[in-house]
Amino acid sequence: MESQNSYTMKVMVVVLVIGLLGGVVSAALVAPFFLKPGPQGETGATGQTGAQGPQGEQGLQGNPGTDAILQIAQNRNETAVAVSGYDLYQWWNMSDFDASMRMTINVQQNSKLFVQFSSSHTLISGASILVRIVVDNVYNSTVYGASSPSPSSVTTTLPGHLEFLTGPLSSGQHTIEVQFQRNDAGANPSTVLERALTATEITTP
Repeated sequence: MESQNSYTMKVMVVVLVIGLLGGVVSAALVAPFFLKPGPQGETGATGQTGAQGPQGEQGLQGNPGTDAILQIAQNRNETAVAVSGYDLYQWWNMSDFDASMRMTINVQQNSKLFVQFSSSHTLISGASILVRIVVDNVYNSTVYGASSPSPSSVTTTLPGHLEFLTGPLSSGQHTIEVQFQRNDAGANPSTVLERALTATEITTP
């Protein structure tokens, strides 16, 4: 009788264990059909701005600006003019016989003028001539001179060239003249041949 009761207890324990295992398995299989994720919650508030980082290194210095050309004007003349009739040792304007050798240019404030003059001269037996550029009757360039040997009757043709850069100018009109001076030994004739006057307005940043 006692052995029968023991057997009955074992059977009941086995049945309970099997029942528990079946319940766990069934719950695991069914749970996905009933457990759905809930709605997403609201986004949380933005956090405070972090501290500013350290200042970066200073960049390399840029290249300096360059001069800019605002305008260029040029007058040319290829006619020959005898200047032996002009008095010696006195400056004369070439515009007296050639109006193109006077130039008036309107410039901006603090612009500079770069002026160039080129010509050739025929000189006879000791004749000589000096040439310069004048701006506003105030600024003078350097002078070039051309002369012919005096011992014998020789005709010489010589080129001449001048370049002149003014300082900063006030805004408005500025006048450029080319001047010459006869410096002869006597009254030997001298002739001005082809010539060109060029003016360039330059601004500096």
